Amino acid sequence: MPVDFSVEGGGTMTAEAPMYEAYGSAIPMAFASISYDGHKQSGTSNVAVFFNKTTRTYEITLSGVKFNRTQYTAVATVSGWNGRPLLINTDDSVDGKLLVDLRDANGALGQADFQFVVFKTH
Repeated sequence: MPVDFSVEGGGTMTAEAPMYEAYGSAIPMAFASISYDGHKQSGTSNVAVFFNKTTRTYEITLSGVKFNRTQYTAVATVSGWNGRPLLINTDDSVDGKLLVDLRDANGALGQADFQFVVFKTH
């Protein structure tokens, strides 16, 4: 299945075979920018997000994907400046959803804008 890419300066590039890097895909299967309150600001159409106020965790659903950390790799980073460092945990999943929680240096849960990207590892 051909994959089209944009090329800086115009034009397109087509890959006629799957692109792989090491043991997984070099092409993200999902990515998004998420606001502190759990709204998707931008990203791929297969991403839905919900901020669970009880657990203070962002629950991310990827259409057609049952997320688990052994078959997918997720990387996230806090965006903007909020006056304190936050640690991001993307190593959990429940009911096939990617869970993201943000913690300060003392381990307290927090909220902030962040971006994430997901790759399939196999």
